[in-house]
Order: sequence, then C-alpha cells, then structure tokens
Amino acid sequence: MSIQGLDKMGKVKVKLFAHLRQAAGMKEVDIEINEGETIKDLIGKLSRRFGKDFEDRIRDPLTGSLAPFLIMVGQEEISSVKGNLNHKLRDGDTVSLLEPVGGGW
Repeated sequence: MSIQGLDKMGKVKVKLFAHLRQAAGMKEVDIEINEGETIKDLIGKLSRRFGKDFEDRIRDPLTGSLAPFLIMVGQEEISSVKGNLNHKLRDGDTVSLLEPVGGGW
C-alpha cells in the first residue's frame, strides 16, 4: 500500500569528479530516491537537475548512450560500459561517478 509521500525510500549521496563536477557546479549532491530505483534512474535525475551541459558530458553525443564512466556504489564497481545500470540503490548509498583517465609517458 502506497500513500502519497510515504513511498520515498531515502537519499543517496552522489560524488562527482572532473567534467561532471564542472557541469554540476558542485562536488557532491544528495538525491532522493524511491524504493527500487536504479543507477539508470539516478542518472536521469542528475541530468534533469543539472541540465544540458551535464547531459552532454554524461552521454555520448553521437549515440545518446551513457559515456564510459566508472560508477562506484560504496566500494562496488558498476561500469557504465558493462551496462549494469539496473543496479538497485538503497537509502544511504554513496555513488561516485568517475571519468576514465589515461596517460603515461
């Protein structure tokens, strides 16, 4: 039984790095989630909250699919490349969105 306003599960803390941090204008944000919401749902909420610049950085401009990111839920790695965006979130989770970094000599 769901009563309006009582189906909220809680919040997750989202930590943003590099270009996503620039687009959002902050390094972390708390986002309310409902029971059963996933990484995919969270990314949609972040895109709506932070707008086009954020959306352009988190999605491939040619395909519209999620750009390659390392997504951490707590200490668990959820790769956007592997497509595990259906990972269900829980109240109190910390989600980190990190862009891949390459380099060398």
